[in-house]
Amino acid sequence: MRTVIFLLAFASALFFGSLAAPILVGFAFGEADQVVRLSILASSGAFVSTVVMTASLGYRHALTPNRLILAMVLVWLLLALIGTTPFVLVMGLPFEQALFESVSGLTTTGASTFAARETMPQSILFWRSQLEWTGGFLTLASLFLVLSPLAIGGLPKHSVAAHWHQDLASDRDDGVDHLKHYLPLLAAYGVASALVFFAFVASGADSLGAAHLTMTSISTGGFNPHDADLESRHGLGTLAVMGLVLALSATSLFWQRYDLGNPARIIWRNKEARWVIALIAGLTVLYIAAFRSVGGMAGPGGQATAVIESFFAAASVISTSGHEIRPGVIALLPEVLVFSITFLGAAVFSTASGLKVHRLGAMLVQSFRELSLLIYPSSITPTRIANADYDERTIVETWPVLILLLVVTAIGVFALADGQGTFEASLLSAMALVLNAGALYEAYMPVGASPEMWPEYRDFSVFERLVGCIIMLLGRLEFVAVFAILNLKYWLSR
Repeated sequence: MRTVIFLLAFASALFFGSLAAPILVGFAFGEADQVVRLSILASSGAFVSTVVMTASLGYRHALTPNRLILAMVLVWLLLALIGTTPFVLVMGLPFEQALFESVSGLTTTGASTFAARETMPQSILFWRSQLEWTGGFLTLASLFLVLSPLAIGGLPKHSVAAHWHQDLASDRDDGVDHLKHYLPLLAAYGVASALVFFAFVASGADSLGAAHLTMTSISTGGFNPHDADLESRHGLGTLAVMGLVLALSATSLFWQRYDLGNPARIIWRNKEARWVIALIAGLTVLYIAAFRSVGGMAGPGGQATAVIESFFAAASVISTSGHEIRPGVIALLPEVLVFSITFLGAAVFSTASGLKVHRLGAMLVQSFRELSLLIYPSSITPTRIANADYDERTIVETWPVLILLLVVTAIGVFALADGQGTFEASLLSAMALVLNAGALYEAYMPVGASPEMWPEYRDFSVFERLVGCIIMLLGRLEFVAVFAILNLKYWLSR
């Protein structure tokens, strides 16, 4: 367990250190009391984490697959708990509400209980957005450095980790050397964020607004730091850039090692990215048709605006973000269609949630093969679909992910249905939380609906918030990995 503690302490030290950004924002806005409290929290937390990490240096750390999975899950849980402290110390929020905000931020769900956000300290709003940015990196690190190298949940192995020559077959490994594998991904994530930030500034957004948009779009999150909709805060050019960033984030092209000087080659070599782009294009056409049916194409600039809003909504749905330029755009299409597409998700190595396109292809391959064997029992059918090859491991391990996703969704529906709200509201809220697309639930909220009919997240009870935290974490982490560490036979044999 020394290795697990070392990794937890390292992650905690970085997490507390990241409070420097909200502290600077609070200092810029003259929030003296908030700056003092956050500074004390950051310094004391970083000091304790560094002491624990330093105490474990000098030892040979045994880095086994089981410990990697355990460390990954515990890092998510620990950072979710640490993320509550600014909300409790500065805002005085109840623990369950602060935990809901922290988990929603780290899992990039976008669900929030905040009201009157314009009156909240800017340092806390920045921290809430920064949680999504941090959660985006945690998602990529979990995929590239733990889940894909260990072939969990039918994930393909052509990840960045393969280029870093990470040796997981060795029974012992130095913890410091293992942490070095995160640096290239962190550098790519930081460079991509900087480029997106400057793109937002160039489109006319102010620095703070560009920072908020960068953190939520690069991580495919759904948190809006303002009470008003995006249209009233940002120009159409800025929102067009945001839609493009959401689309690119859904394809995972930011994180694949290809020739960045030739975007066409990137798309051509990444077959899954082509399918995601095709899905975004198809959904954009459906939204344009919906705009036309309600007369949204009329007026000066109406067609261009409708096209941008349609593309934005399509990219937001497929990337499991849930952002919309103005209320009512996403709801132009039936919730059955929108939530089904969100359930599918985007590219497997993206920050989006859901089943993922790669796994859908694996299930279709097996389904077609079984149907073919019923007609031609002696035939040899290839494990290939749409020029993409699937091995037996990927096909077999994809089905448990689908089953666990459905089971967790069903449990979440029945747990939330016991409270206020109709069954439809409970169904959509559970699906939105499991799919880490919390804003979609609010997108389909009826106008003028009462909390007894369609409660907002701030109307959730303590039990409902805790249930929401659990299913948000399960939705973000790979189900197979979570249930693997719950194997009693493994722990009893230790």
